[in-house]
Amino acid sequence: MEQLAVWDYLLIGVYMLGVVGLGLYFSGRQESLKDYFLAGGTMPWWAVSMSIYATLLSPLTFLGVAGWVFLKDSRWFVGGPTIAIVTVFISAMIWVPIWDRLRLLSIYEYLEHRFHPAVRTFGAVLFPVQMIFWIGNGLVAASDAFEQVTGLPARACLVGIVILGSLYTVLGGSRAVIWTDVVQFVVFLFSFIVIGFLLLSHFGWDALRIYEIASSQTSEVTGYPHTQVISTEWDLSVEAAIWAIIVLKFMEIFAFGTHQVTVQRLMATSGKRQMYLAFVGTAVIDWLFTMMIVFISWGLIAFYHTNAAAEAPAHGDQVMANYVVNFVPILVRGLIMAGLLAAVMSSFDSALNSIGSVVISDFYRRYWASDRTEGHYVSVSRLVTLAAGGCLLLFALWQYQYRESTALERVAQLHVLVIGPVACFFILGVFSKRVNTPGALFGGIMSMALALVLNGFPNVFDPLITGVNWMWVGSFSMAFGLVSGYLASWLFAAPEPKRLTGLTIWP
Repeated sequence: MEQLAVWDYLLIGVYMLGVVGLGLYFSGRQESLKDYFLAGGTMPWWAVSMSIYATLLSPLTFLGVAGWVFLKDSRWFVGGPTIAIVTVFISAMIWVPIWDRLRLLSIYEYLEHRFHPAVRTFGAVLFPVQMIFWIGNGLVAASDAFEQVTGLPARACLVGIVILGSLYTVLGGSRAVIWTDVVQFVVFLFSFIVIGFLLLSHFGWDALRIYEIASSQTSEVTGYPHTQVISTEWDLSVEAAIWAIIVLKFMEIFAFGTHQVTVQRLMATSGKRQMYLAFVGTAVIDWLFTMMIVFISWGLIAFYHTNAAAEAPAHGDQVMANYVVNFVPILVRGLIMAGLLAAVMSSFDSALNSIGSVVISDFYRRYWASDRTEGHYVSVSRLVTLAAGGCLLLFALWQYQYRESTALERVAQLHVLVIGPVACFFILGVFSKRVNTPGALFGGIMSMALALVLNGFPNVFDPLITGVNWMWVGSFSMAFGLVSGYLASWLFAAPEPKRLTGLTIWP
């Protein structure tokens, strides 16, 4: 693989200076925790939508979608966002009234009001673990790509990315994070548009030809053409069958409002209407972007199939980087790699900011220093954010040795272990007045236990779970946790009705 030219590095350097400059611009403007973590509740909905999507995109999507489609097919990435366009309205109707009414710095504070401090602490402990799983693997994918295009060791790239992202996040807080995400959104949008035009120009601006060539290639992994967008097998071993996607998206209706990163961004808006618009805007942006990335993936398949001089890399996550560095003009490829860096930063900064919010609200202020000044909390928040960056770096350095599977698969299999229990706490609390603290804790533990079993731990359960695809694990474990938690609640006294006012969807 060729490497970037001097002009490419200069362009990336300008981008890096720009994001640090934003952090410096917003530094010193945070007089309270609400300013530092929620941008004072003054952000416009469209900026919040872009920030949420930029956060969710990450290098796992920037690189991982192309790698996934190149190795497999398009069922997951066409079906999921398309169904989400419908389900997001249901999610918004459920969660926006709750979070607009409560306006909490950390969503885990809700768990103390609804259940018990122990449930709050349990949920708050799992959140940083979830972020480390997600962002750590994203950092690995990005650093691997930068190693290929710069020649620098991947671990050195990891350190550089973490230092840059931590610097402007620590300085500028949530305002810097959101506005930087907006800039990064524009950067990687332009990057994808450029790649799309380059691929179209290679095939004489004939999009149909790209589709026909990509359709003629069958994935050795799934047995489907790479352009396959739906399959209807009633088989738990089949990855991305439409039934698995529908069930997963149905579960996301209830789980969407249980994610600190997303809810924290929504609470940076000024009111309920802005929150609704940000909620729906994120789903629309997700659909448009994913369709663009899927088409680019088809273009890459067609390009490597028809170009004898182009040798595709062995690992799917490197397909995009390989094309950019070897077949894209100087400066343009620098811009695209800046887009990849933007995807890394937009997820990394949001994770740091949210981890800081949770640690300060749910641990430091809750248990150790409840009577300090707002200025003191802001100062400690900066230190916590810096420490979180160090933890993410250490996990990414460790995870670097497990790169055989695609980054998206690694994250999904790790994520499900912690998402289910937290989602169970919130869903049981919001949707039922009967569920009590023992029931919620039991449901969360059962959800995590089933996720472990379905992922093959301990090994004695392997014969029982052979043939269950990982895409079903999240849905099964969450459903099991919800049912077992609700039933277990009937073994104990119901909560006092007056304690539940404003904490459920019921009047």
